[in-house]
Amino acid sequence: MAQRDDDKLVRQLSLVAFLMAQARPVTAEEIHEAVEGYGGMSEQAFLRRFYSDRSELEGVGLRLAVERPSDDPFQGDLYAMPPENYYLPPIEFDEGELSALHTSLYLLEGQFAYAEPLRLALQHLTLGRPSPLDDHAARTVAVNLLGSRHTAEVSSHLIKIESAISRRKTIRFRYYSIGRDDRSDREVDPYSLLYMAGNWYLVGFAHDREELRCFRLSRIEGRITFKTRAEHDFPPPSEVDLSRYRDRAPWQLADTSHTAVIEVSSTISWWVDQMFGAYGEYEERPDGTAVFRTGYGSEREIISWVLGLGAEADVVEPASLRAAATEALETVRTRHSGKPGRKRKPLPRTADDASPSDSLPDDPSERVVPVERISRLLALMTRLLAACGRSYEADVACSELRSELNLTQDALEEDLILLNLINFGGGCYALFAQVEGDVVVVQKEVYGDQFARPARLSPLEAKALLWALDFVGGRLPLVAAKELASARRKIESAVGQESTTGVELGHVQTASESVGAAITQAVREERLLEIEYWTESRGKITERTIEPHMLMNSRDAWYLVAHCRRAGEQRTFRLDRIRAASVLDEHFVRRAEVEAVPYQPWGSPSHEETTAQRASVWFGSSIARWLAEEHPSADRFADGSILVQIPYSSEEWLVKEIIKHGGEAVLFEPVALRATVVEHAERVIARYAAAPARR
Repeated sequence: MAQRDDDKLVRQLSLVAFLMAQARPVTAEEIHEAVEGYGGMSEQAFLRRFYSDRSELEGVGLRLAVERPSDDPFQGDLYAMPPENYYLPPIEFDEGELSALHTSLYLLEGQFAYAEPLRLALQHLTLGRPSPLDDHAARTVAVNLLGSRHTAEVSSHLIKIESAISRRKTIRFRYYSIGRDDRSDREVDPYSLLYMAGNWYLVGFAHDREELRCFRLSRIEGRITFKTRAEHDFPPPSEVDLSRYRDRAPWQLADTSHTAVIEVSSTISWWVDQMFGAYGEYEERPDGTAVFRTGYGSEREIISWVLGLGAEADVVEPASLRAAATEALETVRTRHSGKPGRKRKPLPRTADDASPSDSLPDDPSERVVPVERISRLLALMTRLLAACGRSYEADVACSELRSELNLTQDALEEDLILLNLINFGGGCYALFAQVEGDVVVVQKEVYGDQFARPARLSPLEAKALLWALDFVGGRLPLVAAKELASARRKIESAVGQESTTGVELGHVQTASESVGAAITQAVREERLLEIEYWTESRGKITERTIEPHMLMNSRDAWYLVAHCRRAGEQRTFRLDRIRAASVLDEHFVRRAEVEAVPYQPWGSPSHEETTAQRASVWFGSSIARWLAEEHPSADRFADGSILVQIPYSSEEWLVKEIIKHGGEAVLFEPVALRATVVEHAERVIARYAAAPARR
């Protein structure tokens, strides 16, 4: 199969080369005779291969021009490759724009599903230009856009779905519906991709439901196939409102048929307004407390959110929701009173119980969308010929080519072998390149200059580039937004809007505008920062003086990695929980020991606590499926419940994590913390009981 693919690549690239070398349009017969790979085929076999090659070349952005002579009815079509159909329009970037683009690639390296097409696109756009990098931004920002559920299979789904969206092809797949806990075959007209909280989703018209639905790619099982072989299966969709999937609170995933009234304390009222004000109505009182009214479709989710806030929030209305919250707390108290029950024997483990991380390949490159090899070959050939310049020979370091194109030495040498076979017909070749020691020695042939300018971006490269700018522009506070915006306008003008498929981005959890500006300034200028920080696990706001070293993004939330002078060691602060921030005049010297570490939602207060304690927690069948996705180290029982090991570094965090599930989470170990769970539940129950009289 590999040999057949190589033969096809040489044939397709030789077809492009032959057409570019001709001063006139040519017939199919001339192509049949002159182009490497078509010789020896019957006329019928040639036509099949030729039309297939045309289609695949158009798929990577290289469209053949076709003329139909009107003066001779017996004359067949004529084919050409005009320069404008091959060459990428030149784009003049200034140093600021180049720096912003390369910084984006640096930051997204290995953490963006489309990192490889992005790399290739930047190679095309900046050929012959140095790669300036905003070193300060690179040192002070870390990004993690690939969640634990992003596997090689999800990347393959992305490729197929993206193609189906652009071609308007109906797709079929088998889907695990976690809400109903069943698997079924689905038929969907795909409209858009949605990225949210580290996960990719497909939004499209579901034929079985006859309505717009959202599908999480990690829950698609097996292959995705096209329904038909037709060019298009459905007409362009009318304007689709994706806000119901993108801009909604967890309790609003279902239709919001009820309204909850939540009372919040002065400690977190500002945070509720900042994070959830868009999902309801916020009214602050003179004493700093507030009332938050929000529509909800899921009673369980809204109760879970309120209970997770502990003493900082109460359900006021409706009475049925308030009673449900009280009942959930009483269940928590009952199930944690006394010693834990005897553990049951779990079901035997199956392949479905494996952790997603167990299936992740050792090579992270398998988790990203691969580039089309033909585009990579064109990029490599252009790079080698450009190195020759006006000369007919050049030496290029292998290490440079491996770094620029992210190739292994073996892959580089395989690509060079194929490039040596690309010809313009009649024995004329583009180049001859071979590895000698640590360099590639290139000899430019007669027609080589025709490939010395970058080819047009493939649709995948164009999409990767523009999607990356969307990701970076809204998520990286230290990358110059002005330069990215101007670079994007130039790129859009060159590649055309028709090359892009829409990707919707979920809400990014970050600080208020004033706090974000102060943090950005302090990190850039290496100055001390004074902050007011809400520690959720303890329910307190504290004032701290910190040395801000780095911003870190994980699952659509931003964190500030800093040295806290109060604690005397590294701390990680979530940006949306910083109530106020002010930049001080004093500068600090960066500490080598402060570094970004993967954020873990354990309530961990310290960088040094790399090994958290583990709690044994039982989850009832009503919520077990969702928790098993978050904590795959689960023992399963016949009734659908599970027992998981949850890491924790803060007892306060663990208690709130248990409470918020309203009795559907039961702590088995550590046993000593069960009494703390009961005490917490009783305090909130007492507050609910006293609230009617108080109001």
